[in-house]
Amino acid sequence: MDNTLKKTYKVKQLMDGVYGITSSAVACYLIVGKEKACVVDTAYGFADLKAMVKQITDLPLVVFNSHGHIDHTGGNFYFDTPVCISEKDVEVYQRHNEPSFHRYMEKSLKVFNRIFFWRILVPKHPEETDEGRMNFNNWHFVKDGDRFDLGDLTAEVIEIPGHTKGSIAIWFKELKLIITSDGANAATWLFLPESTDLPTYIESLHKLERYDFEQILTGHSLTLFTRKDLEKWIEVAEHPGLDHAKKEKGGDFAPGVLPLRVWAKDDVKHKGPSIVIDPERIKVNG
Repeated sequence: MDNTLKKTYKVKQLMDGVYGITSSAVACYLIVGKEKACVVDTAYGFADLKAMVKQITDLPLVVFNSHGHIDHTGGNFYFDTPVCISEKDVEVYQRHNEPSFHRYMEKSLKVFNRIFFWRILVPKHPEETDEGRMNFNNWHFVKDGDRFDLGDLTAEVIEIPGHTKGSIAIWFKELKLIITSDGANAATWLFLPESTDLPTYIESLHKLERYDFEQILTGHSLTLFTRKDLEKWIEVAEHPGLDHAKKEKGGDFAPGVLPLRVWAKDDVKHKGPSIVIDPERIKVNG
């Protein structure tokens, strides 16, 4: 295996035919069916993700972006197949994959480089792949209920607006598995310009409840979450403890916004999941 791939990507088998691929604190996924394989998210694009995937399977690929953010879409250009995405998040992709935004994210990652000094999170010359990211335009727009046959497995799109307006989850019925990435997790961001309001996010969480699943995979951890975890995420969203919330910084992600990190009303010791939200979006629906 190429040394750059070894340094950039770490692979862990999570279930039969399901692999987590981590890079620079981001989780991507490979689900291998009988006739095709499915890639969910493509990380920052610091190294050839397709080449990494081909170390595991030679099957034809279906590639998804769960949403348009830089850390989940930067490696799109390595794939010659169209990438499936909600059309609502294409503008987010374009904005996030401009070189200036990539430099900002790399600066943030280098801070973690100094903390976790044994891990290389940013290559020496990330600008070498700017053109590929910036010029990528090979899309296949998907919507709620679209299905992709992998042979013995089916990948179905679930629209879950919240983190972004075009966030999608992928449901693998036969595996009783949903991949939500950043769209639903233990610390969902709802303060970005492209985020929706809280009531919309709550609707998305309840929508996920209606599917037949046992486990959930998210965008920055290889933990296999369960239906009980989803219930806790719903509890935070429906009963936010605003009286013990903490102020955070929106930074360049959301200039002018002072978001709150909010835990469930009864979680005064902050032991459970949270959401990070623009206070203006807590009660506004529309």
